[in-house]
Amino acid sequence: MSAPPPSSPAPRVAVIFASRTGRTRRMAEALAEGAREAGARVTLREASEAGPQDLLDADAIVVGSGVHMGGPEAPLRAFLGDTSPLWLAGKLCGKLGAAFVSSGDGARGGAELALLSLLTTLAEHGMLLVPMHNRLPGFAAGGMHWGAVAATNPRGGEPGPTREQLVAAHSHGRWVAECAARWLRGERSQSSAGSA
Repeated sequence: MSAPPPSSPAPRVAVIFASRTGRTRRMAEALAEGAREAGARVTLREASEAGPQDLLDADAIVVGSGVHMGGPEAPLRAFLGDTSPLWLAGKLCGKLGAAFVSSGDGARGGAELALLSLLTTLAEHGMLLVPMHNRLPGFAAGGMHWGAVAATNPRGGEPGPTREQLVAAHSHGRWVAECAARWLRGERSQSSAGSA
């Protein structure tokens, strides 16, 4: 029998978001709650109030935004643009990163483009990306492989984020925290959230 893994500190997850209407905030809160349930210490900040130290202090960084014109909202774009000094110094290399969005018609072109834009920025920083796999609760209603998505103005149906879409955000937050904890412990085993 092998010895139990050495204990490690709780992972620190920063959730940075832009939310003009409050809908993306609801997703951010659900995602943060999922991360907390997995044992993470969570910092939840509006992009306009966040600073570089929020990123430096985190083991995992999750960014989210409403979708406008196929991309993230201006406050989050500005915040991420201001991270270039961190990029130049390689300060975020090796941290984990993930993204989520709320979009008018949900998982259509604009949402996917915005998610890819956000993930590209995180990858540019040398971060390890944590996608949303299709075995997570809520994936069918509020997920795509790039991250959680809420349809805020669907063609028919309930405007989101719906309960199921919040479940998707919650489970993605939990998955990010579980991956961060495993990363900090140096493990590669699969989690209870399903096979990766």
